[in-house]
Amino acid sequence: MKVHNIFSFIVALLALAGMTRADEKSAIAAVEKLGGRVLYIAKDSREYSVTITKNLFGKEKGFTADDAKLLGELANAVEVSFQHPDTDDAWVAPLKGLKNLKKLHLEKSKITDKALDTVGAIGSLEYLNLYKTGVTDAGLDKLSGLKNLKTLYLWQTKVTESKVKAFQDTQAKAGNKDLSINLGVEKDFPSANILARLAKQRASSEESAREAAMKAARVEADRIAAIKNPTFEKDILPIFQKTCVECHGKDKQKAELRLDTFAELQKGADGIPVFVAGKIGESELHARVILPDSDDERMPPKGNRLSDPVANLIKRWIEQGAKQK
Repeated sequence: MKVHNIFSFIVALLALAGMTRADEKSAIAAVEKLGGRVLYIAKDSREYSVTITKNLFGKEKGFTADDAKLLGELANAVEVSFQHPDTDDAWVAPLKGLKNLKKLHLEKSKITDKALDTVGAIGSLEYLNLYKTGVTDAGLDKLSGLKNLKTLYLWQTKVTESKVKAFQDTQAKAGNKDLSINLGVEKDFPSANILARLAKQRASSEESAREAAMKAARVEADRIAAIKNPTFEKDILPIFQKTCVECHGKDKQKAELRLDTFAELQKGADGIPVFVAGKIGESELHARVILPDSDDERMPPKGNRLSDPVANLIKRWIEQGAKQK
């Protein structure tokens, strides 16, 4: 008797499942007859997308609000797109029981906040497009239960930027850190997780840049340290051209000092020599480049100071007789 009851229960379940599939197939056929499109996600898949359009060329009357009730039978629909000019809140109501629905397109429709009572109950939703609808800040609160929502379009709605920021922040605090919202051109609000990834990537990029700069600096320092017998033309002039001639060159000469040629350098500043070959203690040129950043007399007065290896090269050049070539 007990075995018989279990068998009867199984038979009933199978019959119910078959009935459900039959109702779904009938609903799909009816939707297609009214001009709607049903496309399966993949071969042999039970999941499909549904597009509701106005059948302008067929013989049928086309889709109406009463026909929207058919949508409640589409249990395996993962995407529904309303592309019908008459779409309003009543058309959305039958979607409430669709537990597999992930994407919902309501853009350019007559949808208002009222429809969001239904939409907010579709917990499986990951994508929602409300572009150019009548939804407002108040309606946005009705979507707070959509914990799986990742993409929300609100361009040309009555939802404000401040509300979007507050809603997204509330969702993130509730555990949904994947929600990105678009409110219009240049008004994208990336999800908390996207922002975190971007920050991590930026920090990694900056760290890589720092490491590359440090490595380059070490290579340059080693190169400069290897110059045992520096000369003006080969070793010192390139430094002056890079860091000094903007203020002490052909076009501009602060303190009447030019550093762009050996002859001009020998004339000094205001007629006073800036270096004495072999005597580093009497060479103002070297004294200026090793002053602290806070000193107004430091050379160069702005931008990056000369590195210690470069300052030591200038010192070495003067101590060895300040040779031109």
